[in-house]
Amino acid sequence: MKSDVFYWVLNLSLHGGLVCLLVLGLRRVRFLPRRVVFCLWLAPLLRLILPVALSLPVSFTAVLQRMGSRTVSIPGPGDGAIEWQAMNTVRAARNYFPIVYRTDALRSLFETCALIWAVAATACLLTLTVLYVLTLREARGGRELQNGVWESEKVAAPGLVGVLRPRILVPVGMRGRLLDFVVAHETVHRRRCDNLWRVLALLVCCVHWFNPIVWWSLKRFFEDMELACDEAVVRGLNAADRKNYAIALLSAAKGRDLFVSAFGGAKLRVRVERVLSYRKLTLGAALCFAALTAAVVLTLAA
Repeated sequence: MKSDVFYWVLNLSLHGGLVCLLVLGLRRVRFLPRRVVFCLWLAPLLRLILPVALSLPVSFTAVLQRMGSRTVSIPGPGDGAIEWQAMNTVRAARNYFPIVYRTDALRSLFETCALIWAVAATACLLTLTVLYVLTLREARGGRELQNGVWESEKVAAPGLVGVLRPRILVPVGMRGRLLDFVVAHETVHRRRCDNLWRVLALLVCCVHWFNPIVWWSLKRFFEDMELACDEAVVRGLNAADRKNYAIALLSAAKGRDLFVSAFGGAKLRVRVERVLSYRKLTLGAALCFAALTAAVVLTLAA
C-alpha cells in the first residue's frame, strides 16, 4: 500500500515540479503585479496535492501528453461527461488500479523507496509540529495594545502569529507610524489567511521532501507573499507615505520563523524597490490581469 501511495506521490512531484518551474519563470516578468504572481502559485500547489485533474483540450497536462508523457483516464460520475486524468510520468506500472509493477525488481525498489519516503515525511511533519508549538508558546503572554495587536518582550521582530486565532505581535516600545505600517501590513496577512497558506505549503514540502524544486519554490512563494502584501498596503498610500513605509521596512528586524508572516521578512531590497516604484493599476488593467491569472492557473493546474 505504501508503495502505491509513493508511486503516485512521485508522479505528482514530477508534474508539480514542472509547473513550479513555469511559475518561477513567470515571476521574473517584472511588469506582473506581485499579487498576480502570488495567485499563480495556486497552480503548482494543486498539482502537488491533487492526484487527478480535469481532462481539458488546452492544458499543461495535454502538452506533456503530446510530448510523450502518459496519462491515466478516470471516468467521471454519472454519464461520464466529465473525464478526469492522472499523470503517469514514471511509467513503471503495468496496471494502475491497483498498481501492478512491470517487474518484481521495480516492485521491490518502490517498496524500499516508499519506506524511506514515509519515514522522512513523518520526521518532517513531527519537526514542523514541534516548531509550530514552540512558536505559539513564544507568542503567549504580552500586553494587548489594541484589538488583535499585542506587544511582547519575547519577540524581536513584528509579525502575525497563529493560524486559527492569529494575533499581531510587536516588540515592546514600537509606536507611531512604524506601528501603524506594521498593523496595516499584518492585517492584510490576516485577512488573506496567509499563515494558513504557509502551513499548507510547508505540509506539501513535507510530502515532497525529496524534490529540491519544491523547496526552492517554497522560498520564492514566501517572498511573493510578502511582496503581494506590500502592494496591498501601498495601494492606499500617497508618495510620501510610500517612502515612509519603505523606511519602516528597513528599520524592522528580519523575521526568521517559518510560521510567522513577518513585517521584515523576504528580500528587503527588492521590497523597498517595488514599494518606491509602485504604480496603481487602472480598472481595465486590473480586470485583464485577473482574467490572465485565472486562465494561467486553470491551464497549468489542469
